[in-house]
Amino acid sequence: MPNQPAFSPALEQILNFLLNKAAEASNRHVEVVTAPHDLTIKQYGMLVLLQAEGPQAQIAISQKVGLDRTSVMKTIDRLEGRGLLRRTHHPTDRRKHNVVLTDAGLALLTQTLPQVQRAGREFFHDLTEPEQAQLRGFLSRLTRTT
Repeated sequence: MPNQPAFSPALEQILNFLLNKAAEASNRHVEVVTAPHDLTIKQYGMLVLLQAEGPQAQIAISQKVGLDRTSVMKTIDRLEGRGLLRRTHHPTDRRKHNVVLTDAGLALLTQTLPQVQRAGREFFHDLTEPEQAQLRGFLSRLTRTT
């Protein structure tokens, strides 16, 4: 017998509802890894961004993670308070600060990133690699800012 939806078939026809439910379920898989480290998914994403792209100006982080500047500042404050990242002076503009991943932040990512990646594979296991690539493309198109 095929899997039955956990909610009304009428709601299954509303893409926004399905997308939200998929995001919630995906987040639950990742939170199994991040929550024991007292990290939200947004905080974890910021750490991943800094690891992948190096030091970033706060405004650049805001644009790249799609959060407003106030939310980014609060997140940076919290992560800096935990020693996972730090602010440094911008090399060319002393009014700005760069945000840098610390050794502690890098160690946390080194420990947890394989687990987060595994959680993603487990969540998307029903989709083939080409389907996952297609979904990634669709979601990228939907989330681009103009």
